[in-house]
Amino acid sequence: MLPLLKRTLPAAAASLMLATSPAVLAEQTQDTESLNFIWIVADDLGYGDTGFNGSTEIPTPNMDRIADAGVAMTTAYVSAPVSGPSRAGFHTGRYQHRWGYEGNVGPQDPDLRGTPTDILMIQEYLKTRGYHTGLVGKFHDGKGEHFQPYNRGFDEYFGFNNGASAYWMQTNRNNLIYRNDQPVDGEPEYLTDAFGREAVDFIKRNHDKPFFLEVSFNAPHAPMTAPDDYMEKFDHLGNRQTLAAMISNMDDNIGRILDKLEKKGIADKTMIVLFSDNGGKWEHGGTNGPLRGEKGGTFEGAIRVPFTASLSGVIPAGTRSDTMISALDLFPTTVKLAGGEIDPEWNLDGKDILPVLSGETTESPHDRLFWRYSDSWALREGEWKLVQHRREEAGLYNLAEDIGEENNLINEFPEKTRQMRQTWQEISEEVGAAAWGRFRGRTDRQMREG
Repeated sequence: MLPLLKRTLPAAAASLMLATSPAVLAEQTQDTESLNFIWIVADDLGYGDTGFNGSTEIPTPNMDRIADAGVAMTTAYVSAPVSGPSRAGFHTGRYQHRWGYEGNVGPQDPDLRGTPTDILMIQEYLKTRGYHTGLVGKFHDGKGEHFQPYNRGFDEYFGFNNGASAYWMQTNRNNLIYRNDQPVDGEPEYLTDAFGREAVDFIKRNHDKPFFLEVSFNAPHAPMTAPDDYMEKFDHLGNRQTLAAMISNMDDNIGRILDKLEKKGIADKTMIVLFSDNGGKWEHGGTNGPLRGEKGGTFEGAIRVPFTASLSGVIPAGTRSDTMISALDLFPTTVKLAGGEIDPEWNLDGKDILPVLSGETTESPHDRLFWRYSDSWALREGEWKLVQHRREEAGLYNLAEDIGEENNLINEFPEKTRQMRQTWQEISEEVGAAAWGRFRGRTDRQMREG
């Protein structure tokens, strides 16, 4: 049998956490059992549209339940400002640029565009440790058969592999929604409700074995539509009405998942992570709170996302952390919690963030984070961020003092600008060129100075 993570009973673990690190805690235990893992991924959920990040317009009591039971990370990033490459990054723990995955795949070259099968994904790794794996919802990788979720390590799959889907799919006439490798005849429920139903059913059937479940809602991504009873709750919000209704409905379905874990008695041995694949979109009513920009760029509003995680007895309840982390970190953190070791040949860019989540340290495991998407790019190094957003003038910002990226310091700190620009270029060359899109075959990008 593969070695399993050792964990204390929750009450004992809470007291031990005061005196020892998570690594030691895992050894000083009496009971041995496998953790379960649930990743809840929202689609285009803005930084400012959750209660645990301060929203008062859209109640999210169930997302807040996760934060109340664990930690809310205020400086969590994804590796791309749009869905496909962001997901390729967090599924693999690597900058997706390493195989040229800079932008969404699209329908062209279906057998070539996507995450290569020799790049290990988290669900594929967990299967080697005896986990039962499931995906409910959106995947958004390559279109070829070898890229499909049922060929990439998911034992069970209900959802779609595309950038977007209709929410009312009674006929499934375009064969978009699949159960495993077969299109379903149709889906009578609003799609977010259907994903909630399927996630609850997965837990019901697999609660007695170690499992990994990714629940990847496509809400609140377009097309913007929601059930009438949810729309009525927010008829006072104007252009944010539909978005609010979609988020509220998703939150209720998250509550169904949390309730099922509690009913089955496995909440205390399940790590739950909730985050968005990228920032919110203004056109659809999304808000990114104090952050500048929106989905599709490289200002903070595109790449800094709502993020919370809970694990009873290991992550202290009701805490907040400003430490910089990345969704890339979920891969190595999950590997370690599942009792595994990081293979250097994986060439991961993500880091084990359990010491951060548990409060053992406030130091970021990253010296810097890198972004490159079309003609936009950025580098964060400590509190400094150098950003080129499309055709705008490049900017240098101190995020500790200027979270909204309003005070451009590029002229005041020319040497810092030069050093960060050079570092960005070195990383860009090291991760490799885009494999498709406007900048195919290129690692260079323009920097526009005023």
